[in-house]
Amino acid sequence: MMARVAAGHGIEAASFQFVRHNDRNETYLCRLADETDALAEVVEASRPFGTKLTPEGDQIRVGL
Repeated sequence: MMARVAAGHGIEAASFQFVRHNDRNETYLCRLADETDALAEVVEASRPFGTKLTPEGDQIRVGL
């Protein structure tokens, strides 16, 4: 996962996107449509904490 955090006077926004490595060990950003199983695992693991995750394009916004 690659996290993106916008900060000013505190954290203003946070999101993440899945990444993978190819056979040449190059890192690439994944399409969310290709990561449904991985997203389901993150959603399930986040459930006990009451985390709100909202898909936005290929990124997932984390509710603050």
